[in-house]
Amino acid sequence: REARSAAALDHPAVCRVFELGEAGGRDFIAMELIAGETLASRLFRGPLPVPQALEWGAALAAGLDEAHRKGIVHRDLKPGNVMVTPAGQVKVMDFGLARPLSGVAEGTVHADTWTAGLTAPGAIVGTTAYMAPELLTGAQADEKSDLWALGCIVYEMLTGARPFAGSSVTVVIAAILEREPDLSRLPPETPAEVRLLIGRALRKDRERRVRDAGDLRLAFEEAREALRESGPVPGAAPPSAAELETAHAAAPVRPGFSRRHLVLGTGAVGLLGAGFGTGALLSGSRQTAEVPSYQRLTFRRGMIRNARFAPDEQTILYGALWDGDVCRTSTVRPESPESRPLELPPSTPLSVSPSGELAILLGDHLRGLWPRGILARVPLAGGAPRQMLEDVTFADWSPDGNELAVVRLGAEKQRLEFPVGNVIFEPKGYALSFPRVSPRGDAVAVFDHDASFGGSVVVVDRSGRTKYRSPQFLELFGLAWRGDEVWFTGANERRISRAIHAIAPPGDPRMVMRLPANVTLHDIAPDGRLLIAHTSDRSESAVLAPGETMERNLSWLDGSTIVDLSRDGRLALLWENGQGGGRSNSVYVRGTDGTAAVRLGDGRAMALSPDGRWVAVAPILPAPYLELLPTGAGEARRLEVPGMQFRRVRWLPDGDRIVAVVVKEGRRAGLWVFPLSGGAPRAITPPGALHSSWAVAPDGSAVAVTHEEAEARIYPIAGGEPRPAVGLGKKDSVLAWIERGLLVRVDGENLDTYFIVDPVSGRRERWRQTLPADASGIMSTGNLVVTPDGRTYAYWWHRALSDLYLVSGVT
Repeated sequence: REARSAAALDHPAVCRVFELGEAGGRDFIAMELIAGETLASRLFRGPLPVPQALEWGAALAAGLDEAHRKGIVHRDLKPGNVMVTPAGQVKVMDFGLARPLSGVAEGTVHADTWTAGLTAPGAIVGTTAYMAPELLTGAQADEKSDLWALGCIVYEMLTGARPFAGSSVTVVIAAILEREPDLSRLPPETPAEVRLLIGRALRKDRERRVRDAGDLRLAFEEAREALRESGPVPGAAPPSAAELETAHAAAPVRPGFSRRHLVLGTGAVGLLGAGFGTGALLSGSRQTAEVPSYQRLTFRRGMIRNARFAPDEQTILYGALWDGDVCRTSTVRPESPESRPLELPPSTPLSVSPSGELAILLGDHLRGLWPRGILARVPLAGGAPRQMLEDVTFADWSPDGNELAVVRLGAEKQRLEFPVGNVIFEPKGYALSFPRVSPRGDAVAVFDHDASFGGSVVVVDRSGRTKYRSPQFLELFGLAWRGDEVWFTGANERRISRAIHAIAPPGDPRMVMRLPANVTLHDIAPDGRLLIAHTSDRSESAVLAPGETMERNLSWLDGSTIVDLSRDGRLALLWENGQGGGRSNSVYVRGTDGTAAVRLGDGRAMALSPDGRWVAVAPILPAPYLELLPTGAGEARRLEVPGMQFRRVRWLPDGDRIVAVVVKEGRRAGLWVFPLSGGAPRAITPPGALHSSWAVAPDGSAVAVTHEEAEARIYPIAGGEPRPAVGLGKKDSVLAWIERGLLVRVDGENLDTYFIVDPVSGRRERWRQTLPADASGIMSTGNLVVTPDGRTYAYWWHRALSDLYLVSGVT
């Protein structure tokens, strides 16, 4: 429909359509390639000089006049549908909402294109701020509706603001229906006849509006000529190619592609119910480049995994786990607060091609920060996913939609492939994430992470050559290209706040804007709008206290991780590792009856003595020493052994010894026991023994250890030969040892379900499942701690709740 409408037009101010066709079972439209930026992007930088506004207004009027003469109404004329070329020429785009004028002969346009029935009778079609009053009341669009929209655009070019604005769609509609445009805001040098014509174009009674687009064209041309004869106006020249290249929202030109691509599935039609509620948050006011505007797009409770602009640049695709459900793919548009789920199996959308094909990661993806699964492709218009690759974590389409860059697990570690099967980069550090192909398709940007979430941004060309690398950041999460720059969210203070940074050769970053919270950049539209997710991260802890039948939330600040319990279950040790805990983190003890928490000092909480009187605290991991802090009155002590570093620690029941995982001379040295009242430490497991998990027996006589490459064993702490731990499989992780047996969970399965295994007989029984009633946004659970009798237990979980925002005006 769009192509046939535009193909009937041949005018310099209209994007030309050259051919419709079919090849290999796929329809295509060949359109004119238009470099530059949208008029909307230009207006984000402020109003135009009067001569320039009149010149572009005359060109738009001429293009509309040609369309109206051919019997075509645009119906969605707005700055976002107008392109500005480097030579200063304007072209009307997107005749996707066009329809023929009533009474026009069928031979003038292809009448069969109007039978698709995209809109129901009385439906509102278009973009609210530029819609004529009659359209808001359900009347049929005609050429006078386009003249209204053109009047709005010329007003905005002259003033930098929309004539009808408001904080919501409802307010904008009310302004259009009830208010008159404030013509006093037009620049003083605006010719009187132009003021008059803008007022006539914006008359609410369509019968009293300006007669046709030809009258507007002629008036704008004559007014501009008069201004030229009266003297030059500074800044009246059209923008140069260099100015457009560096503009705040300049659209990157992809080889062989225009800004507008064929839209499949979701369509380009915006539908607004006539009774749209006041809860809508679509901003109708134009922001300056210095003051970004934020529009919230999602309103449910859960975690957003990924988000992308669809090819029409208005529809947004995202994957989210709402209300404890599995990850599902949905779409949303800025003019509506309602999201629409796509009919797909549980999955995370990774990327969408210009032709509307989704790359998705199949799976529930309930847990974990970076899900891994089977990569599949599926048309946005509908159909069954076609599986492609296993062990994939990220993927991104090339600009032509023919290739994918993927991060997947190889034989030993992750690797970046572009195209699939061609390895161009392996991590220097620990892992790779967020690969994005450049707008020209000649390079891939990716995060190269260290063992935490930190690392560097690396840009690699197709041959695998590293073009440039950013300095090290403590946190990196979310990346996209904006022209020749790579924009990303990162922080240099762990878990404090993030900022949006940009890098280009040679790799020196510049800060675009600092953000007050945990924000992830997901995508950037060609016109410069950003998709970001604001996420509230919290680690929370719960306890089933002695004598009670219901769990109590024991969280104190925003990073409450339960580490240990006293032997009687009356006192809990908390490690606060969020923003509230500060840069050095904080150590707290809190009564399991819910009494107020007491801060003991900085550091990472490691273990609580059986009587609850002492806490072992590490400054860093692996720690060169342990601080032993009293929970009441007393003086701190230090446990330090030259050449040894501590990892995980547990107190023995006698209160005078601890067991710890030790690193010696840079290598893991196994489990050791350390007397606190004097004496030399002694190894429990053989030197260099690799263990996966371990737990201390309730009487302190032994430790049960699972090994990465050997069977599980029980080692006597006093020394002697180990014996097999019967009943433990290679996937079992030991969390605790209670009087009834070992508490284990099975790796790779339901990590919230625990079993009791008798290490002598091997008998296994289900113990319980630990999961809070509100499962929304829970990304991980762990660190189960239990008293020896098994009656009091505590555990923690990490919850991430996200809201998706559309951001405009970021330079």
